[in-house]
Amino acid sequence: MIKYDYYYKILLLTNSVSNKIMPKDFNPLSMNLLFRFNRNGGFMKKFLLLLIVFFMLAGLLFATGSGEKNASKSVIMGSSSLGGTWYPTAAMMAGVAMRYEGLTITVQASGGGMENLRLMKQNQYQMGLCAPNIANYAYKGEAFFKEEGRHENVTFVTNLYPNAICPVVMKSGPIKSMYDFDPAKNGGKKYGFSPGSPGSDDELSWIEVFAGYGIDKSMMSWRPLSHNERVMAFKDRILEALGYMTAMPSGSIIEASAQIPIRILEITGKERDEIIRACPWYYPYVVKAGLYNGVDQDVEIIAQGGFVIANKDVPEEVIYKYLTAVFGRGLTEVQNVAAATKEINLENALGGNETAALPFHKGAEKFFKEKGLIK
Repeated sequence: MIKYDYYYKILLLTNSVSNKIMPKDFNPLSMNLLFRFNRNGGFMKKFLLLLIVFFMLAGLLFATGSGEKNASKSVIMGSSSLGGTWYPTAAMMAGVAMRYEGLTITVQASGGGMENLRLMKQNQYQMGLCAPNIANYAYKGEAFFKEEGRHENVTFVTNLYPNAICPVVMKSGPIKSMYDFDPAKNGGKKYGFSPGSPGSDDELSWIEVFAGYGIDKSMMSWRPLSHNERVMAFKDRILEALGYMTAMPSGSIIEASAQIPIRILEITGKERDEIIRACPWYYPYVVKAGLYNGVDQDVEIIAQGGFVIANKDVPEEVIYKYLTAVFGRGLTEVQNVAAATKEINLENALGGNETAALPFHKGAEKFFKEKGLIK
């Protein structure tokens, strides 16, 4: 007599194969079928052999057809280093796009926005994540992109979550406002300030922000340093100030303020208006009281988002379906990636690109028009 367990294992294997090669809702077998034929060993053996052959042939046909059908929908997306929030966010967004809309988006770890843009220009990537200022400079061929020229193929897909532009100083220290970095107003001192890593998006952002106060990096001891180096230098009181562009709450700021109460300097008033006028990707943001050691009241600053960008020749349908999945059935999954991703929603989707300084991808334009966010 042929044992039930033998066929049960084969059935599970066959179903496992079918689930990988056939649509989710396709299940040609039921447990009733197994029980119905389990007593008739000869028929069951022939049936299962035929079934396995069927799935092998069906798998080949489905894989071939699917590959041809989805070839034009396959894209590669650059994100950031594995240690940041961008990479897992991009991976989850790609995951829900595949799960709910059948798209194939391969997310690559990368050096961040500038690298993503350059690889997109070479068509090694077709999508990427990027700070809004870097994306705008690339599109216009300005700042870091003067020599290589305009990236005319880059388009806007959506904004992610706010990255706060947050100036951190010691609460007991001499710096009380942004103007205190000006030697003409502080008795000729050049305070130590680290804007982040050399040549980073963060460093460029701080050059833009200080320009709104008539201050440039020559007026202070400008020290681009890695995360660990600058936090250590701040704790050792070698630096008086740190400049962040970060999601909130920031683990780095928590670390820097663990033993030293901090002050977050305001970026507000006419100076903030001037910064936003010159650099429209920034917008007002508030750091809530109690978020960090020493921050006892709300502080008004500014933020910029993180853009999802795409080459304009990525098919309209791909971007439309991508956004449909991210802001539709997949939104809760995306929002649960990290504390910062809870702010990924339609309300923030156009943040930093309300004036369409970066042109919308056709798929994004169609999606946001349907949602009533653009005309």
